[in-house]
Amino acid sequence: MLNKKISVFSGISIAVSMVVGSGLFGLPGLAIKATDPITALLGWGLVIIILPSLIFVFSYLGQHHPSTEGLSLYASLGLGSWSKKGIMLLTCGTLLVGMPAFFLVGGSYIAKLAGLDIETWTIPCAILLVIVTTIINLSGLENLGWINKSVVAIVLIMATLISAQALPITIQEYLTVNSSHFNQVTLSGIWLSASIVFWAFQGWENLTFIFGEIDNPKRNIPIISWISFSIVALIYGILSLVVSAAALRGENVANLAGVAELLPDTLSGKILLVIMVLILVANANSWVFGCSRAFYAAAHAGVLPSSLKKVNIKGVPYSSLLYSMTAYISVIVFIWLSKTGEQFWFLMTTQGFIILYGLSILSFLKLSTGLLNKTIGIFSVISWFFLIHGFGYMIIYPITLFIIGTLISIFNSKKTNN
Repeated sequence: MLNKKISVFSGISIAVSMVVGSGLFGLPGLAIKATDPITALLGWGLVIIILPSLIFVFSYLGQHHPSTEGLSLYASLGLGSWSKKGIMLLTCGTLLVGMPAFFLVGGSYIAKLAGLDIETWTIPCAILLVIVTTIINLSGLENLGWINKSVVAIVLIMATLISAQALPITIQEYLTVNSSHFNQVTLSGIWLSASIVFWAFQGWENLTFIFGEIDNPKRNIPIISWISFSIVALIYGILSLVVSAAALRGENVANLAGVAELLPDTLSGKILLVIMVLILVANANSWVFGCSRAFYAAAHAGVLPSSLKKVNIKGVPYSSLLYSMTAYISVIVFIWLSKTGEQFWFLMTTQGFIILYGLSILSFLKLSTGLLNKTIGIFSVISWFFLIHGFGYMIIYPITLFIIGTLISIFNSKKTNN
């Protein structure tokens, strides 16, 4: 049984460090690489506009249904109990491909910090990050909470330093922007940019898996959600402006370690790079923490093997942590062998979460009342249709997971009745 021991401050710390990390450091450059500086910036702005309605949805559902089943539970409330296990497997499968993509960002920064060739050493460093963060999580929530609380202050200081240093030249660059800079902007390009950077805001859905451990959830979940979103939106908004301006100047920021290219080649630049790596480690801690709870809940529901629901004396689901570590490393090795691009894996996990968001919105519309709630729900639906429409054949993966999970549910039900 997991304990209810997460306070408002701890929850905000976990949320911020869960959201800020790979997205902040990896996706500004990746979005520019996939599109162009202006289109990438428009994608960031669009997602920041869309997110508040989703935060409202999760906050509402969390207040009324705080549970370690989190997003899986909220998505199933819209379709009915028959869909619960299918949604749980969809969630776990989405995390399975998403976490390795995240670790690749951390691995690239660790390699850069160590002065190693990024192309050669990103994979080994990513695997090292998986192992280290799993060990930290196995030590218990107390150590994880200390790291998360520390990193929130560090993130704010670091983002302020980088932005303040680059702000004058960033403003000067945007003053030179004219209509010709928008020639490459298309609706499909904005969709691609938004779909890529949407990953950067993934974390609140993962946060739902710890709602069952938050003290006084009815009061504290909205506070945690809105304060953490305000902090994250400010950080991402400023950094995306800075990185896009750098790209417009011709700087080489169109890669997973793009933000690191903004750092001066001095002692202060090295210190900031160390801080970035520490933030990525804290971000990984939070994600590993939340994902282990998702696997733990799925094991309790019978979707995953029962061995994953074992906890130690501290209430840490150690079995889920160890199994997920093995799975993450296996997928990272597959990415290396298959030589698929980072963009593909970010989109693969983003689509899964967007589907789950859509089901959660359906639950919200079904369970909530009042004009304000319905208006927010309708805006969320419109936003959801824009985000989901362009994934094409990749949508086969989450649909297959949902079908398999549903079939498992039907099989288990028949077995129980017999």
